[in-house]
Amino acid sequence: MQASAGRPAATGSLARLSPWLENSTLPGSRWFRRQEATPSAGRVQPPLVYGARGSGRLASYRRVLERLFGARPAGRRDILFSRAPVLILAAEDHLLFYALAGLLRALAGRRTVGLVLRPTLLAASGGGRLRWKGRVLGWLKRVGAIRTLSVLPFRVLPALAAIADGWIYDVQLFDLTGEEHTAVDVLRGERRPGDRLVMTAIGAQHPRKGFDLFCRSYARFDALRARFRFIACGRVAGRMEAHAALLREAGGVAVDRVVSDAELLGAYAASDAVWCLYPPAGDHVCGIFGRAVQLGLPVVVRRGSIGHRLCRMENLRHVAATADDLAVQLASPLPVRDAEGGRLAALRFARQSEAALRDALGLVRNGD
Repeated sequence: MQASAGRPAATGSLARLSPWLENSTLPGSRWFRRQEATPSAGRVQPPLVYGARGSGRLASYRRVLERLFGARPAGRRDILFSRAPVLILAAEDHLLFYALAGLLRALAGRRTVGLVLRPTLLAASGGGRLRWKGRVLGWLKRVGAIRTLSVLPFRVLPALAAIADGWIYDVQLFDLTGEEHTAVDVLRGERRPGDRLVMTAIGAQHPRKGFDLFCRSYARFDALRARFRFIACGRVAGRMEAHAALLREAGGVAVDRVVSDAELLGAYAASDAVWCLYPPAGDHVCGIFGRAVQLGLPVVVRRGSIGHRLCRMENLRHVAATADDLAVQLASPLPVRDAEGGRLAALRFARQSEAALRDALGLVRNGD
């Protein structure tokens, strides 16, 4: 567990925002052989993005790719015939199309990049369908015009090198705008000091996010209730309603509805720590984790999880615990929020990821 000197607890006065608290080419010949991609000397068209019309995580990728490269969403026909480089989001969910489009485009000497958004499932699972997907991605590594990128560093999970050519950081580790950072800073400045720290579970609440443990722990341990106020902010899954009731009975807060983006910023502003202690079934780095990291907030993670490994390797503020020792770990002083450290980490993640994407897509910076 990372820890530093404690500070006075605070809750939020966030009525305004938180009602619940109040064309790149490759050599045409020998395309099937693995080779390093080199940017075209000519002008490269902005990349096309397939699978970018969704909401949530996909929307975050769309906004960041548009901001970085002027990328624009496209349908399958455009993807197959465009001279521009192509990036396919969640390539594991569109694997047959990714493979077919990549191979056809490779015949014409055109680049195709696939982002694997859930790499841990493919790298660690023994399931037949997932194993088959991993083998297909491994085979595509032989094709020089196709580049598969993981959104998790290889050093966090070395097995990813078998299915991907390289990696970037998940964009939800660096997607917040300067305005959003400022909004959270302003809201935190408006907080009224309280007698307890605030632990928030943000977003849809279901078993894969450890919501049952979140509620049971608060109801069971007097020491947790004396030191923290647990707040769940987001729609509660139907089978979790009894746990939400238990949380409320113990004095916690459960806001069982979809919350707006502004309210989510308010939730982060009100937090002293963010709940990311997910069971193995939910073992991945999600947007809740990423936004907390960008804002310099400590995250509570499961010891040994992907999130824990990333926190240790990137020196991110965190508390590592298990279901058995959660109360003990949270009895120690929390790491203090470091807003500037969060901004610098996000900037570093963005720079490294942009460089990897430019290389894979065959793009060059202005002036290069």
